[in-house]
Amino acid sequence: MTTDTTAPLIPDLTDPATFAPGVPHQALDAIRQMPDLYWQPAKAGTLNGGFWCVTRHADIVEVERDPELFSSQWGPFFPTLPVSQHEFSHNIMYNDPPVHSRLRRAAARSFGPRVIANFDTWVREIVVEVLEDITARGEVNWVDDVAAIIPSRVIARVIGVPHQDRQRIVDWTLAIFDAAEQPNGGESMLALFPEVHSYLEQLRTDKLRDPQDDFATVLAQCAERGEISDAEYLHYLTLLLIAGFETTHTVIAQSMRLILDDPQIADAAERAVAADNLDGLVDEFLRFVTPAMNMARTVTRDVDFHGTQMRKGDLVQMFFTAANRDPAVFADPHRFDPFRAANEHMTFGNGPHHCIGKNLAKLELRILFEEMHRRGVAVALNGEPRRGWSTFINKLLSLPITVTTSRRHEDR
Repeated sequence: MTTDTTAPLIPDLTDPATFAPGVPHQALDAIRQMPDLYWQPAKAGTLNGGFWCVTRHADIVEVERDPELFSSQWGPFFPTLPVSQHEFSHNIMYNDPPVHSRLRRAAARSFGPRVIANFDTWVREIVVEVLEDITARGEVNWVDDVAAIIPSRVIARVIGVPHQDRQRIVDWTLAIFDAAEQPNGGESMLALFPEVHSYLEQLRTDKLRDPQDDFATVLAQCAERGEISDAEYLHYLTLLLIAGFETTHTVIAQSMRLILDDPQIADAAERAVAADNLDGLVDEFLRFVTPAMNMARTVTRDVDFHGTQMRKGDLVQMFFTAANRDPAVFADPHRFDPFRAANEHMTFGNGPHHCIGKNLAKLELRILFEEMHRRGVAVALNGEPRRGWSTFINKLLSLPITVTTSRRHEDR
């Protein structure tokens, strides 16, 4: 364990106020350079009074790929959940193999690269509709009117939620994330689930009566065949509503903030799009923003982890946002460079729990940047951006902008 003499140099990573001005990259860089893992004390939310900060890229890969030693059963977040709240045990994120493997198989085909590639046309229609709307209005909030709308409509279409219910998805998602940030986060989240689950139960009935080419139908049929339980069906779709929305929502929001804040990033983004390097641009924004800044695992037995003595029950906090700035992997890591030869960012995790929806998120981002460039959509800041207070999500609450078009777009 790092000695106490270094502790005053590191802010409290359990306090949302630490993240209010922005991601504390300087502190995370300092932790990464320490010879041993840094122990962050916590007044509540862990079994053993704090957590180990894992910030090196290679160390996080090792933790992610060893679910037997580093378990998700106590939850992948800080604070962890008490046993009384283990309704979450039906959630794929709170399970290790073999249960996790069984649940993941139910969704694997629905989110494969070939399947997602076929979504291009209708995702593009959603993006174009949103861009035409904000262009006509002229003054909008990029977070509410773009970053929230595109992923909510996309995930609603993937799941099979009717058009008239899309706003309910946005409202539920934001409410659940707000609840997670409260001191009694687990209880607050659970209080929201009955309404969500009631809706999803009715959706299941509708899909079994009238099957469609959507994810709710796939899961409803899996439950009907006994491949997943009724509770697993509910928690799977609840997770998809949240994860399928929030990651993309945050990257869309924060990427535009970066473009508006930094002329060098704006220029690099423009050059990348002009060079048809959209994949490189998307990956670099994913690395630079890192929407889910961290996730946790619980140590299942006493272990020596590269010189750090971990005890059974210790929480290990994997700081993806630090791994994504690790100079051992990324040259000049604090420089935005969409032309990196390789971008092995950890934004979608690694190992058995890597994000199953990553191809969908990348598709949404790629089409958004492509259509903005093709249509000559230009934006300018129209007020002060407002960050959220969160130790987990790199949250942006508001980004007022003006929107113009610099040239008439060509029809495809």
